[in-house]
Amino acid sequence: MRLAYLGRILPCLSETFVVREMAALRRRGLDVRAFSIHPPEAIDNPEIPKLVQEVEVLVRPLLPIFWLAHLYFALFFPARYWGCLRDYVLRDPGHQGHAWRRWQYFAISPYTAWRLRSLQIGHVHGHMANVPATVAMMAARLAGISFSFTLHSYYDTYLDNLLFPEKLTAAAAVVSVSRYYLDMLPRRYPEAANVKIDVVRCGIDPESYVPQPHPRNDPPLLVSVARLTDTKGLPTLIQACGILRDQGVPLHCRIIGDGPDLEDLEKLIAQLQLQDRVFLVGKRQPPEVKAAYREADLMSLPCCYSRDPRWFNNHDCIPYVLMESMAMGLPVISTRLGGIPELIQDGETGLLVEPEDPRGLAAAITRVLKDEDWARQLAQSGRNYVIQEFGADKNAQRLEAIFTRVVEARSNRKTD
Repeated sequence: MRLAYLGRILPCLSETFVVREMAALRRRGLDVRAFSIHPPEAIDNPEIPKLVQEVEVLVRPLLPIFWLAHLYFALFFPARYWGCLRDYVLRDPGHQGHAWRRWQYFAISPYTAWRLRSLQIGHVHGHMANVPATVAMMAARLAGISFSFTLHSYYDTYLDNLLFPEKLTAAAAVVSVSRYYLDMLPRRYPEAANVKIDVVRCGIDPESYVPQPHPRNDPPLLVSVARLTDTKGLPTLIQACGILRDQGVPLHCRIIGDGPDLEDLEKLIAQLQLQDRVFLVGKRQPPEVKAAYREADLMSLPCCYSRDPRWFNNHDCIPYVLMESMAMGLPVISTRLGGIPELIQDGETGLLVEPEDPRGLAAAITRVLKDEDWARQLAQSGRNYVIQEFGADKNAQRLEAIFTRVVEARSNRKTD
């Protein structure tokens, strides 16, 4: 089976799980081609080392074929071309507006469809329900193939939701990384009531994340890995470190990542005089993040709702870094939010506290630090659960079954 994976930026440092999913599918014998709307980031991905060189970038306005593809489909497939333009650009049944954005995505789609046809791709999968799924939907219609997409977060499902009802009804398959959305979607989108949504986790390769037990650091080392944005709850983590200092609990906290909130976090660390306990170390490549897990004693990502009025209520679903750290044998502390309780069962595979509760988080950290034997049992249970439910090969098998079902159904329709 030859299929395309389409991302906004592929590979991208904050979405390494997409590459791992592609690698797992390739191990199962699928011919997976990578497409990126924008140029890829320079990332050291050991799963597919040369992905940056092999990925096809789709925004190529300086190429004549980028524009000639419009003429090609308008002349040879007029029903597809003008139907796509009518239904996804000119018509706005939900009164969503954003006409310029719809034109932008349509501008990319004929060239994308031309490349899909040139490579004899039979199915295209958009990773994220927003921009990648929109371009996949338009390009698949032009190319005469099927498409599917993955729901990842509140943001790409409810906030950046341009043409979302159209994508739900046009997709041959819809995948969610979490059960969290299955009950919520029909409340917002009536179209979802008639759509089969398969839960497929963002898988992790347990052989690549092997615990390396070591004596506890002195002082203990907590690591947090996140893009520095408000939904990650990092101010809560910093405040908790301040509470632990005042309680005389020794701890170093290392925060890995970069993002728009860097300056605000630096100011908070200075304001609480935690420069000798909390360290913002910047972004790191995947092998460096893995090395940080090996050095750490515990991991925390206290996710919360966004306070930005533009993206009110935005929040994470199941952060991939929680799976990584659990697979590495670290005790993990996060919050009761989104799909996180599907991964972290409080007191069994990790600990959960309420969002924006620095005292509750400090108490949870203290609990882990006080009882090393219990912390090791918690970490082992967490690793076992990740391997059982979130293993890359098991979830790639689920995806393969979905893609096979879609392609076979389309083939049967053509035969009839």
